[in-house]
Parts: sequence; structure tokens; C-alpha cells
Amino acid sequence: MPAPERYDVSVYERASLNLSLTCYTDDDGTTLWNLAGYTVEFRVLDRANGSVIATLTGGSGVTLGGAAGTIVVKQTPAQVAAWKLDKGAYDLVITAADGTATLLLQGDLTVEKT
Repeated sequence: MPAPERYDVSVYERASLNLSLTCYTDDDGTTLWNLAGYTVEFRVLDRANGSVIATLTGGSGVTLGGAAGTIVVKQTPAQVAAWKLDKGAYDLVITAADGTATLLLQGDLTVEKT
């Protein structure tokens, strides 16, 4: 499985968060990772390795695209504002049916004030 990627995310407090990614099983990006049967967890933290502010899961803020290999994280402006966060962190973990968990993405999360 791929090594976790670092990707910093910035969102405006009064705007929606819409983070989309496509997962591949190879480094060349030619074979889609079939995510059917996986679960997903996107955690918002107050800082790296800090306290969890929010946890989004499949059907509750995160959508897995099965054979298309896609993961979409969506939050409304009200949901983003509820985090009451200026600068924090996040991580994204998927778990296979056999319990194998893979950290796919992590990074800083900044909520820009408008």
C-alpha cells in the first residue's frame, strides 16, 4: 500500500470544504484502488497529534467511490465554523474489511477568517 502523503488544507470559514482525491495501487497512477468494502475516517485535530475536534466517516462527511478509487470530504460552511479552529491538523485513514488500516493523507488544516 502507498506511503502516507502530506497535503496541507486551507479553507475559508464561510466557505465549504470540498477535498477530493483518487487512490491508485501503483506509483504510476494507472491502477485504481477499489475501495469497495473499506471504511474511512477523517479526523480534525486542534494540532498535530493533538485532541480530536471532529471525526467524519463514510456517509457522514466522507464519501468513498468504490471501484473508482475516490474519496470526497465535504463540509458546509456551518460545519467548518463549528470546528472553532484557526490552525490545526487532520488525518485520513481507510480500513479494509480485514481490519488493516492505512493512513493515506495528513497535514495542517487552516481555517481562514473572512
